Amino acid sequence: MAQEQTANKKKNRSLAWIIFFISTVALAVAIITHWEWLTLIIPFWGTSFVIAMDLI
Repeated sequence: MAQEQTANKKKNRSLAWIIFFISTVALAVAIITHWEWLTLIIPFWGTSFVIAMDLI
């Protein structure tokens, strides 16, 4: 019964969504301004999306 409660527990993903939206804006700015270190934003963007969608 304890496993059922933990499986049905709703997780708070708001921080992951905030990081996703901030990194989306940063990625768009980096693309527009042709920033050389553009690829450093992509791991934050992808990982935060996966965590926010609860795919892990």
